[in-house]
Amino acid sequence: MKIKYYILFLILYLLLININSFAQSDGGGYSSSYLQRNISARAISMAGAYSAIVNEPAGMFYNPAGIGFLSDIPMVNSSISILGYGRVQSSISYAQEISESFGLGLSFNSFYGGSFTARNSLGVAIGEMSDFQYNLAAACSYRIEFMSMGATIKYLGSSLNNNPLSANGVALDLGTKFDVFDLFSFGLSVQNISGMLFWNNNSSTRDDIPYTIRAGVAFEYGINADEYVTRSTITGKEEVVVVPATRYILIATDAIYSQYMTSPEFVLGIELSLHELLAFRGGISIYGNKFGESQLFPLNNWGAGISLRPVIENLPFKMNIDYAIANEYLLNNGIAHHFTLLFEF
Repeated sequence: MKIKYYILFLILYLLLININSFAQSDGGGYSSSYLQRNISARAISMAGAYSAIVNEPAGMFYNPAGIGFLSDIPMVNSSISILGYGRVQSSISYAQEISESFGLGLSFNSFYGGSFTARNSLGVAIGEMSDFQYNLAAACSYRIEFMSMGATIKYLGSSLNNNPLSANGVALDLGTKFDVFDLFSFGLSVQNISGMLFWNNNSSTRDDIPYTIRAGVAFEYGINADEYVTRSTITGKEEVVVVPATRYILIATDAIYSQYMTSPEFVLGIELSLHELLAFRGGISIYGNKFGESQLFPLNNWGAGISLRPVIENLPFKMNIDYAIANEYLLNNGIAHHFTLLFEF
């Protein structure tokens, strides 16, 4: 990768870190619950139905096996979610094939919970504090023809500004992905295996992080897919050249189960591209838990979004601009906004 690409990656990373000045924590009752949140506008708009898609760097947050199917062209995904009440989740990820059938990815994911007034046991204000949680991750994947296997190791951190209390820990993701006869893809991953945080208090408290299992299927129909027969100039044999579709319909579904959930959640996502410069997306939970009961269409996980793919001459990279809206419990209007820039060099 050229030096200018490293510089661009560093600039994007610093921008995401500085965005934390916007930023309250969405506690789900468990430590590091931000790890349960969907990441990247494309996946969010499809309600998280992403474990079988995984064709860009943010896919490693869902299934690390997917980076084994990437090309040797470096890709960088930079995302931010504005969650209201000053809360911001941001991420940046890089991935590519670095040798034949072997993919590598790096990522940074953070959740800033904003500032709050801290009080002692008597209720007296002792100052302003802020909550910051993050993880640094490295992923690798190996592909054998139609299947790949991958793993991600994550270093976890959590801290309170203006307070010496902090924690660090580790977690592991494992996944596999299959392309079945070029008809559809299947993905399976287990996230946050043996995930734990250790706090630097007197008792060295340990928090266990819930694991998540994802299994999904994705099918893509190319509207303008084409192929033609040519003859090799070396061997003289006929060869079939496939021209990838620029207009397509992508349908994906995932079954998601997190530890301590009363029932798994089933989500459905759709992406429609009728022009190579534009795509529309939508997703919804078709079965899941709501107020402690399992039901069809609980409407507690939905998303919608759009992708712009501008063609700008003389740029050394291709770029996608993705935007999504999705449900957010803590906001009065129930809607959060998500933005992503995807660069392909």
